[in-house]
Amino acid sequence: MTLKSSGPTRNTSLGMNKPYSTLATLYDLSMDVDYKGWVQYLLALGLRHHHVPGKILDLGCGTGNLTIPLAKRGYPIMGVDLSREMIEVAKEKALALEEEIAFLVGDMRSFSLPGEFFDTVISGCDVLNYLTSEADLASAFRVVDKLLHSGGLWFFDLNSACKLRHIYGNESYADLQDTFAYFWDNSYDDSCDICTMNLTFFVQKGAGLYERRVERHRQKLWTPQAIRELCAANGFLLQACYDFLTFEPCSTESHRWQFVVEKR
Repeated sequence: MTLKSSGPTRNTSLGMNKPYSTLATLYDLSMDVDYKGWVQYLLALGLRHHHVPGKILDLGCGTGNLTIPLAKRGYPIMGVDLSREMIEVAKEKALALEEEIAFLVGDMRSFSLPGEFFDTVISGCDVLNYLTSEADLASAFRVVDKLLHSGGLWFFDLNSACKLRHIYGNESYADLQDTFAYFWDNSYDDSCDICTMNLTFFVQKGAGLYERRVERHRQKLWTPQAIRELCAANGFLLQACYDFLTFEPCSTESHRWQFVVEKR
């Protein structure tokens, strides 16, 4: 998650709603991301690892910002996300572009499609950071294991130690848009390597009227070594970990790490 920011602030939030219940409809307005470049990078990763994407599952697809461009390129693809609100936005976007894509609500820790298999799984936009226990992350690995063909690749990215500890850390941010504003307050717990993010939205409802909505998001730091160990324990091979948008080995300075994992 990379929200636009116009500077630090401090805000105390009460009355939490579930993650993305409000952010879903504001997500694409709040993100400052080159999704076209992101899709090109994923395809370049496939070429580098001698992999033909084939049939793709976007696990944790959000509002379809990677799913839809891949579908437009002709790849058969399905999108799955835990947030019903995000899925509804993705469906609306695909319909507007006349793209026939199956978008399903599902939990990546337990999702199943009996008899359905994929050549490629992608999990973009730091979705795996939202799995805050090793048991939950291992469950996601088992789900992907059941969905991928042998030799298939799973491309996923994670917010790095630098990003979660220092960029998010204990910082606060705010931004003002035409029809809404938000305050974003973070706290990082070194004892468990979890960053808690409280997002307070003020959404315009009429002339001079704004509705206040609050969400809490939590992201866990997963190191490349932790991912390597999870791969080994769950029948996968970690082929590579790169600094995001490059083919350079992952570094401590990077804000995002890109992983390429093979089902054995």
